[in-house]
Amino acid sequence: MHERRWRLTIPIDKEISVKLHLIQVAVLTPILLLSTVGIAHGIPASDTTEAEREYYEFVESWHENRIERLYDDRGWLRLAGLYWLDEGEQSFGSGRHARIRFPEGSIPELAGIFEVRQDTVFMRVVGNIEIRDERGNRMRDNVISTPEMTRELTCRSLTWFVVRREEKIGIRLFDDNSPHLRNFDGIDRYEIDKNWRVEADFTPKEEGATMMIENVLGQMIEWDVAGTLTFSVDGHEVNILALGTGDRLFIPFADATSGNETYPGGRFLYIDRPAPGVPAIVDFNVSYNPPCAINPHTTCPLPPPQNRMPFPIRAGEMHYEMYEE
Repeated sequence: MHERRWRLTIPIDKEISVKLHLIQVAVLTPILLLSTVGIAHGIPASDTTEAEREYYEFVESWHENRIERLYDDRGWLRLAGLYWLDEGEQSFGSGRHARIRFPEGSIPELAGIFEVRQDTVFMRVVGNIEIRDERGNRMRDNVISTPEMTRELTCRSLTWFVVRREEKIGIRLFDDNSPHLRNFDGIDRYEIDKNWRVEADFTPKEEGATMMIENVLGQMIEWDVAGTLTFSVDGHEVNILALGTGDRLFIPFADATSGNETYPGGRFLYIDRPAPGVPAIVDFNVSYNPPCAINPHTTCPLPPPQNRMPFPIRAGEMHYEMYEE
């Protein structure tokens, strides 16, 4: 069994949204915690050690922070579009004749032209439309992206910039009036189970080791491989790969719940890189849905074959019912 996270619909207006959301966190959370302490996500009411209670509180705090990040100005709930550009010119605006069509009513029907010349993207603004860059400069006919830099543009409730995915160049659009923001009502989770916080032996790969991993666009992307994690959990012997080169290692994984109880494209998990001779801590209670489970305008890596486990991992976030555009 699992408990549903409490729900509130966030208003459209950004300033009101922030204020109400702070009230929600400051006022409603303590009330709800008082009414559910001892049962919410498996938190025991008694007969637990201080260390166990601290762990449950850590997971709850992690989840609250995770939700807060979704509401950020560049959080996935505000993402409103991802438009791939062709070489040459293409018009943009909210009208039906615009080649790059922004949300209806968010900007004039014809706002300007994007032009791609090899690796450089230009933007020309038509009429008296006010579009500004991140420094507040009004844009008219400007370079907005090269391989070395990208301008962040704003107009009304919209913000956009150029993204690059291998050979593809596109416009990523955020909207403070995004329907994904307005319709978000929380993410279900499994109950916290400390048995899914496991110690793993970490075997580093040689420096510079990489592998190709497919993303949701069907592209094969090269990733740095940090090493292999070996552990036993729920009666299963596991060997999975951790990716990255820094102090935080990335684990995209799938399991027997993927596609029914959890997102079909798997889930994500980060761990701290362990010191030599020290076990790594792999905590599936803080595994979460990738951006592609929250918003369709995203690009996510898929779990490599080595990280697809044939048994269920009933810990962390469950399937999220995305708003259908």
